[in-house]
Order: sequence, then C-alpha cells, then structure tokens
Amino acid sequence: MLSIQRVLFPTDLSDGAERAFPQAAHLADWHDADLHILNVTGRHRHDYETTKAHFPLSIDTLNEWLGRPDAPTSGAKWPDLEALPITQEQVEAADPSERILAYAEDEDIDLIVMGTHGRRGVDRMLFGSVTEEVVRKAPCPTFTVRADTDSAPNRAVRRVLAPVDFSEASEVAVQHAREIALTYGAEIDLLHVVEEPFYPSAYGYEPSAFPTADVLENVETQLGDMAREMIGYEHAMIEARTGDPASEILDYTEANEIDLIVIATQGRTGLDRVLMGSVAERVLRRASTPVFVVKPDRKSLVPTQTTEATAAE
Repeated sequence: MLSIQRVLFPTDLSDGAERAFPQAAHLADWHDADLHILNVTGRHRHDYETTKAHFPLSIDTLNEWLGRPDAPTSGAKWPDLEALPITQEQVEAADPSERILAYAEDEDIDLIVMGTHGRRGVDRMLFGSVTEEVVRKAPCPTFTVRADTDSAPNRAVRRVLAPVDFSEASEVAVQHAREIALTYGAEIDLLHVVEEPFYPSAYGYEPSAFPTADVLENVETQLGDMAREMIGYEHAMIEARTGDPASEILDYTEANEIDLIVIATQGRTGLDRVLMGSVAERVLRRASTPVFVVKPDRKSLVPTQTTEATAAE
C-alpha cells in the first residue's frame, strides 16, 4: 500500500480544479491521510474578491465537487468529508506554482493532486502552466487530471498503464503502479515503445535493416520478467511496439480504456527541456486520462524494505 500521510489539493476554484478533487478526497480517505486544500490568489487576479469571499470552501461545496450520488451504489465507499481531516489555507502570491511548491515543502506533502488545462503551442512554451511547473519541480509525486476532457475521470481505476524504458526511473514508476493497483484493485499494463533509429543516407543503411521483430520479441521477454518479479501478477498485460513513445502511449491508453497512467520523469529544466521536451511532459499535456508522475530522486510513496520490516515487528 502507498505510504501517504498528507495530500495537497491546490485549487483556483475553477471547474478544472474541481474535476481533480474527487481523486484527492478518495486517496486521502483510503490512506487515512490529511487533506490540505490550498488556494493561491492575489489582487492582480480578476476574481480576487470572489475568491476571497468563497474561501474556505464549505462542506456542501466540497460534497458537490465530490460528486457523491444521493443513493450510492451498494458496497461503494465514499469519503465522509466531515470526518476527513481537512486543512484549508488561502495565501496571496504573484506566482502560484512557487507558492504551491513552498507549501508542499513546508508541510512535508506526500502527494499533490491538481487539475491541468493541457495547453499547447506558443502560449504554453512562453508562459508555461502552473501544473506543469509544479509537476516539474515538486518534491513528491503528482496526480494530474485534465480539465478539458469530455467526461470526468472515473474514480474507480480498473487498469493502470506503466510505460517502461528499462531505466531506473521507470522501475520506480512500476513500483508505484503496483501499489496503486493494489489500492484500487486494478490490473497493470506494461508498455515499451521501441524507437526505430533514423540513419542519414550517408550512413548507407536502409530503415528496413533494423531487426524490429527480433527486438520486440526480446523486449516482451524482458517485460514479462519484470511483471513477474516486480508486480507478482501473472495476469499483467505486456506489450512492445514501435513508434514515437509519447504518441504510442497515448494511443495505447485510448485503445485499451486505461484509467490511469503512471510515468516517471527526470524533471529536467531550462533550455534543454524547452527544445527537447520529455515523454512524460508530452503525455501529461495531451492525455485525457489522469497521470501519476513520479521522480526517482524525490520522495517515494512506496514503502522500503526497512519500513516494511519495522511495521511487521
């Protein structure tokens, strides 16, 4: 089970932020964690007076965001928001992402759950987005929910996709995917995308010279070994395919009704990130499915062997 004690839900009170709240509430409830709700506002914002007047959020508003039906399905467990430990704080700052990151550090947050607008093009490149900045620099894993999708994400996660590139970072992602799957009672899909090398004509190689079939067979063997050793699920789905990694991950997600993508990122910054991008950020920006991002050099939610041994004593 994931080790989560404090969940942070940053909100600007927009519809996009509202769509992420159910995931924050359910994860906090399932893990007996404290839920922190943070609103960053400022006099420069057009909605400053309205935001000040409507914060802190009432339980009625939060229940409306939760989307709990009047007659819940038999056996379904819904958070009791009146019993859930909730801390609400409103601060004024010019840079929302900077303030969210500072709050996460100060409060030792384990998981940040927030909405993203999925902006593209020049606007995103020049101005970025609060969510992307938080994901890039957060001291802990992040769980993002797209605001501009046609339908709200289902709180019941049935299939979790973990893209694998066989790096240490992707192994960390698989470890988190395993624990998330146990939390939701979900199945896991492991996917590796082989990028066919591009050879300039001066090299004297034709694209057909790349042994794709042999490579895919070897990769699926390795994915099968990983599924048995790291997940313990013989029924875990594995697949190797060729193409652009981000595009293939998104295509696989849509074709297989994936409910959550768990992916690792190195959190690169600066000119290298702007020019080259990263698979994780492209997936985060374009996926209609919620995305759980982990970093190998930041806080982990997976109990270590030492932690598990101590708990067993």
